[in-house]
Formats: sequence, structure tokens, C-alpha cells
Amino acid sequence: MQRYNPKDIEPKWQQAWQDSQIYHVTEDSSKPKSYVTAMFPYPSGSGLHVGHVRNYSITDTIARFQRQSGKNVLTTIGWDGFGLPAENYAIKTGTPPAVSTAQNISNFKNQLNRLGMSYDWSREINTTDPNYYRWTQWIFTKLFERGLAYQAERMQWWCPVDKTVLANEQVESGKCWRCGNEVVKKSLNQWFFKITDYADQLLDGVDDLQWPEKIKTMQRNWIGKSQGAEVKFQIAGRKSDLIEIFTTRADTMFGATFLVLAPEHPLVKEITTDAQRKQVEEYTSNAIKKSELERQESKQKTGVFTGAYAINPLNEKQIPIWVADYVLWGYGTGAIMAVPAHDERDYVFAKTYDLPIVPVIAEQFIEEKDDVDVAKVSDRIVAVAVVHNPKNDKYCLLHWDKDFERSGIEWPGGGLGEDENITEGAIREFKEETGYSDVSVAEVMPAAVTYYYVSPFDGEHRRAVKYIVKLELNSEEHTGVVGTEVYEKENYQVVWLTKDELLARISEMTDQWAAITDLVFNDPVYHGEGVLIDSGEYSNLTTSDAREKIVADLEKKQLGSEVTNYKMRDWLISRQRYWGAPIPIIHCEKDGAVAVPEDQLPLILPEVASFEPTGDGRGVLGQNEEWLHTTCPKCGGPALRETDTMDGYACSSWYFLRYTDAQNNEKAWDPAKANYWLPVDYYCGGDHAVSHLLYSRFWMHVFADMGLIATTHREPVRNLVYNGYIFASDGTKMSKSKGNVVDPLEIIDSGYGADALRTYELFIGPYEQDAAWDQGGVAGTYRFLNRIWTLTQEFLDSEDNSDKSESNTDKDILRSIHKTIKKVSEDLNLLSFNTAIAAQMENINELYLLKAKDSYASVSWRWALMNSIKLLAPFAPHITEELWQQLGNDTSVHTSSWPIHDEKYLVQNSITIAIQVNGKLRGEVTVAADADEATVVEAAKANDKVKGYIDGHELRRTIYVPGKLVSFVV
Repeated sequence: MQRYNPKDIEPKWQQAWQDSQIYHVTEDSSKPKSYVTAMFPYPSGSGLHVGHVRNYSITDTIARFQRQSGKNVLTTIGWDGFGLPAENYAIKTGTPPAVSTAQNISNFKNQLNRLGMSYDWSREINTTDPNYYRWTQWIFTKLFERGLAYQAERMQWWCPVDKTVLANEQVESGKCWRCGNEVVKKSLNQWFFKITDYADQLLDGVDDLQWPEKIKTMQRNWIGKSQGAEVKFQIAGRKSDLIEIFTTRADTMFGATFLVLAPEHPLVKEITTDAQRKQVEEYTSNAIKKSELERQESKQKTGVFTGAYAINPLNEKQIPIWVADYVLWGYGTGAIMAVPAHDERDYVFAKTYDLPIVPVIAEQFIEEKDDVDVAKVSDRIVAVAVVHNPKNDKYCLLHWDKDFERSGIEWPGGGLGEDENITEGAIREFKEETGYSDVSVAEVMPAAVTYYYVSPFDGEHRRAVKYIVKLELNSEEHTGVVGTEVYEKENYQVVWLTKDELLARISEMTDQWAAITDLVFNDPVYHGEGVLIDSGEYSNLTTSDAREKIVADLEKKQLGSEVTNYKMRDWLISRQRYWGAPIPIIHCEKDGAVAVPEDQLPLILPEVASFEPTGDGRGVLGQNEEWLHTTCPKCGGPALRETDTMDGYACSSWYFLRYTDAQNNEKAWDPAKANYWLPVDYYCGGDHAVSHLLYSRFWMHVFADMGLIATTHREPVRNLVYNGYIFASDGTKMSKSKGNVVDPLEIIDSGYGADALRTYELFIGPYEQDAAWDQGGVAGTYRFLNRIWTLTQEFLDSEDNSDKSESNTDKDILRSIHKTIKKVSEDLNLLSFNTAIAAQMENINELYLLKAKDSYASVSWRWALMNSIKLLAPFAPHITEELWQQLGNDTSVHTSSWPIHDEKYLVQNSITIAIQVNGKLRGEVTVAADADEATVVEAAKANDKVKGYIDGHELRRTIYVPGKLVSFVV
């Protein structure tokens, strides 16, 4: 019998696929299309490691499944070749980036080919190829023509070591993401793409994306749209100077007790008094070194008083002006009014510096009434409670989530007992479900829960109302709640948490829990709606009505107006480095910035004497005087080329369009071809949740507006398959510097092969979850593949020695295969790769058991093996191709049709019933699946093994568990 040897099989089929160009694809309107691709890689010197293999295995498995399902499948690869690593390597070694990048690409291609990826290599792209970045430059010129690319002087992060600007997301803890050195702020003339013009379109499009919710939330938060008002505060003693602030809560203005400016705000220097100047300068100098992420996430709020005061335009009271780094320059106006009673950050700051806290909103409560009209709210009721145990000063978090089955309140245990109040009902439920029967009412305190009701409003309309239940406990009033069912741990095990642990748990949950945190620990900060108090003429107005009236009054005074704000900034594209696509702009003293004409593209990256950045803010390209000096396309006069290069994200924002028409030398893409393939049906990756994914969406919206793609394809990606990481065996991130990287070729060459590695990476767990590397798992999937190999070899040997005929085993074989076809098909459509593989392992185990019964005598064996191989083909392409050919097929298994299950074979005609006598298993009997109790009991009595235990004995009792068990008591 032939042994399974991946070292022989895999190279053989890789060469065969390459020779036949089996995966080459063209547009074909007779088939439904499926566009499947992965986020293309940066070809680093270290090559792929097994963590990367997961991403490409997911992509290839989807592509192969879609291909077998009759789709016209486009899947290919490209190289994101520009960037700092290659350039830094060139500076260190003297090797030109083009040389090292080409070497790295060659290594990556070899690894991917050895993994058996089904790419159409004729569509391969390389962003460092002038034939590619020519079109990136062309896109730049089109954006420039539309006013979407512009140059402006801005303060930017600057890395003194890498000598280039950095985007906000490239600064981590005040340090450069690449070299780890501290960064500084530097004022430079930079190029930007005006992504903010498309903020609303990008935000509106998020809801319809079939993407993981966490990624959609990150995109919404990054765009950060908020509706509010800009309000002008006069500076005391400086009538000509005004501070503009942005607020979403104009209704809280009477609670504003101080103003805060961002450290970068230009008014800081002007208004700071001499007495405060030294402190302010020291603080601002340190503050601007921090990244915006650090400044926003820091729990400690720091600041310094400027010595100046502002005048509240509503009550004309003077309030101090502070500088604090939790306010960001560039978001809103770079200044805020601080309302510590109703804003968490302001509250922390006010407590730190002993500033006034003035509540101006009272929360409204609806009193408990017997006749309240309670209706369904989305057919669910949600409630929570926090139980406090004074014995250990710990807390237990309880959560109820139950259907609201009728009008009224469903209390614990189905209702309150006679003369039992709400508190007693809650405590009784807690005791019954948790077993803490010795805990008295005084020692267990329900607290902080919210019910949601709907009551009639304006006839047909309804409004949601938050309803807080008040509990009395030990003569003290506590806010609390009860629900219908404890939902904490299996078997109602109570988990006691410290206060910090509880807060951490709550903070991970949804927004509704934020209010609970406030109530449980008596946090004075109230963020919600209500009625204004201590707010002059606006007192007793609801917060929503007050907002409208206050903004309207401010507009009359010309001290405020309604505005919409965004957190997102324009996309900084300039880099003062060499290894990138040159920005196609010419600077002329007469005509200003002029785009390089299309017939002069590509503007090829010139050779330079040194790759070392100049450090003066001027790009490296300025070293090449011959390249630098040119003529203006408009006037023909002397001019200079732009010396900045584009950030790599420019080249990666449209590459999936180039895949649709990679060989076109006349256009970036043919709209007809792009419209055939778009959108990308499955886009696989585990990175760039905001940057690349947001930038590419922006460009697609622009392209649609330009008529370069259909307006129906504004969103480039239908399904985003966002996979988790494979970490090193110790749970740390794989890194060459840590020495914990595992090269996939090591696994392949060790004898396990690519199929075992691919299958393991998909079997390790749900694709969206992180997992730790375990080489023993590869051994396990190798054994599984070896079992199907052996099963097939034994079958082939049996064909030469025996005749096949119908037998009782056929129906069991058919049932196992059809069950597996159904399960694997459903799982692959859900991208549940691990359970699809588990189902195939179970199928092979069943086939081994059936083989033991009939030694391949049944006529169904060939059909069973062929369909088992088809199901396995997307996961393990090499072994399945080999076995498919061994079974006598002339075509490739990867172009075969996906099997379809037949429900009639899944109907179980017979069942096996266990038989017990006096509690001990004495035998089993097979009966018809629809047999009634009397028939089953008689068949059990007639069983030869059982007769000896019941004959001659008095049968006292017969117990029948339908479909499972007959138990005799004698």
C-alpha cells in the first residue's frame, strides 16, 4: 500500500497547477462571480510566519469552496512594497530598497506557493513597480483637481530618528511605532487628502456593511460625528478676544465652572498672565509630547491655570481658564466648557484641583403606580442588580434578561409572595438560586437597576421611559431592582468581586451599564436627560427643550450657533522619506502647485546618493538636483518638484481595483471589469481596522462620484473576514526579535506538509478568535489526513480482489456522507471552518467503523470516498487532488462540483435501544424509529441476552425512555 508522503505529493501538484494555469480567471457572465482576497502583505525580510498562514488559509479555503460551488472566482495576491523597513535596511546595509524588496517578494512567493494557494498569478501586483504607482500618482492628480488633495502648514508628529512625520495612529505612548524613540511636534507644510468632505457618507455607509460589529464601531468612533453648538466666551478684560467652544450639551451651560484650552491652542500664550507663564510653558511643553490616544485614555487629569478668566454668556459669571491635555487641538475648537457635575472627565479634573461642581440637571423618576400602562419594548426586558456582602466587602453582579410575556411586572419566582415586598422578593430569589441562605437581608443589598417601560404618548405614539424601583432596607432608601431569572454562572454559582473588579466588568458591557455604575457607587456625575435646575429662566425646562432655546438665544446675541463636528481629521499623506511613490506635484513661483500631466506619469523614483533623511523637513528626493529642477507644465518657467513621497496607505487604498485589470497599460482599471468583480465578496485580514479600511472606503466613494466605478459599488467590501492572531506557544506575539517566530516551511519540510499545517490553522478554533501555536496540533491534523489516505488506499486495493454489491452497510454509509455534506456546507457558508473540519473527522471515524463491518464490500464506498475528498479539498488541496486522481478522475477535484446532500438519507429508519435489568446494562435491541412503547418492550424481552435475567423472575416494573432505554425491575 502506498504511503502518504506530502514531500512527494505537494510539489507535484503545485507544478501541475502552475503548468495548467488552473486558477487563471476571466470575466464570465454565465457564472455568478465571487471575489475573494486577503489584505496584501508587506514583504519583510523575515518572511511569513505561521501566524500569517491563518489569514491566507482562510482566504484560499473560501475561494476553493466558492469555486467548487460553481462560482467564477477571482483570488490573487500583491505586495505592499513601499515603507520604512526596507529603507532603514538600505541605510544600515547600503542595499538599495528595490533590491531588498525584490528579494523579500521572491521569498514570500515561494512560501505561498509551497502552501498551495490558488492564486491567479497573472494579476499579481507590486506597489513599488512604476507601472503600478503610476496610477496611484494619477489618482492623486485627480483628487488634486477636485480639491480633495491640498497642502497646508500643520503641527505634526515628527520622529527625530526616522526623520519623517507620523500619522496619529503611528505614535504609541509618545514614541515612534517603528523605532521606539520619542517623537516631537513640528510645524511642516504637508499634503492632505480631504477625507472629512466624505465624513457623512462614510458614517452613513457603516450601518449597511456586513462587517464585524467591533470594526464598524471603531469606524463610527473614528469619524466621531456629534451635533451641538459653538459658543463664544468673552475673555475678561479683553473684549476683542473670544474663546469658541464646541458642546453637545448647551443645556448644561449654567453648570460650567471653568474653561479648558488644549495645550496647542494659540490663545494660551496670549492670555496667560506673567505669574502663571512659567508653569504654563512647562506644562504645554510636556503635554504636546504625548499622543492623542494617551491624552484621552489617561485616568489622571492634569492641567495648569492660565491666570485668565472667561465670562459665561448666559449668566455673565467669570470662570477660570485652564490648560489641560485631555482637550485636543484639532477636535472641535480645541477648547471646552467644563461642567463637572455632568461630565466624567471634567468631574475628575475638578476634584483634582478643588474646582466648583454645580449640578444643573435633575433626573426625572416616574412614581410607581398600579395603573401604569406597561407594554413590550422590543419583546425583552433587561435588568441588572448588584448585591453587596459586607462580610467580605465584595459584590456580585446579577443580570436578568427575560421576555416580557404580559403587561405588568414579572417579579422573582413568578411573583411576590403574600405580604412580601419587593426587597424581600429580591432577597428570597437570591438565596434560593445561590444557596446563600444564611445571609440576612441586612447583609445583602440589591442596588442600581433599571426597568424600561413604554407608555402611551400623543395617541398612537409611544415613548420609552426609564423606571427606577426604590427599595427600603434597614430604614434606608436604596435604589435597586429585581428581575425574573439569575444569569451569572452555571448552577447559579456566585462570583464575588472587589469593587475595582466589578467596575472593570461593568465597563466592558454595553452603554446601559454606565448609568448603573453611577447609581451603585453614588457617583455625583449624571450624564442623562432630565429637567434643568438652577439655570435661571431655563429652569424646569426639559433638557431637550432647553438645548433648543439656549442655542436660539445665543444665535440672537451672535454668541453661538448650531454646528456638526467630527473627530476625524484629514488624511496626512506626506512622508519625508525616500522609499515611496513620489507626489506628482510641481511647484512654480507663478502658478503655485501644479499637477504633473498624465502623459508624464509615472514620475519615477530617482536614484539618490544617500537614503538617509535630511532631518530638515525636506524630502530625500531633494538630493537629486537634476530630478528636482524641472519646468512648469502651465507656464514653461523654472519650477521644483515636490520632494515628499506618499504614505504607503495611498497605494493600498485601491489595489483590489487593480486586481480586476492588472495588465491594463492604458487605464488604472477598466470600469466594465471592475464593475463585474466588485464588491470584494470576502476580504480577509486581521489588521488596519480604521486606517486602511477607512481610506479605501473614502477613495471608492470618490471614484463613484467620478464615474470610474458604478455608484452601487461605493462600498468596496461586502464581507470583512477579520481573523484573530496566532500567537507564540507562550501567548506572546510572534516576533523575530523575540526568537519565537515559526517559519511555515519548517513545518512543511519536517514531513507534515502544507495540508496538515493549513488544516490545523483552521481547526485551532473559531477564525475570529486568537489562539496560541501548538505544533502538536499539526501532528493531529496530519494523522487525520493520513487516515483518509489509508482508507482510500485500502479501498483501491480491495477493488482488485473483490466484487462490490449492495449490503446493509450502504444505508449507513449514505447517511454518514449526506450528514457530513450538510454540516460542512452549512459551516463553510458561515465560515465556521473548525466545526466543518470536526464534522469531517467524525465522518472518517464512522467510515472506519463501517469498513470493519463489510471490508469495502458495499457499492457505496467509491461514491463515499469521492464525496469525502470533495469536502476536504478546500482545506487540504494537495492530498485531495492526489486521491481524486487515484480514484480515476481525469479533471481536478478543485473544478469539481460541490456535493449536495439529500434529506431522505438523513431520516433514521431504525434506532438502537439500551436494555437494563435492575439498573445494569444487559443488552440492546434495534427497532423501527417509529415503533411504539409496547413493540419496543416486547422486542427487549425477546432479546437473547436479556431473557436469562428476567425469565423465572417476577417483573415488578418496566420503565421506558422513548428512543433510548428500556429498564426492567425484577
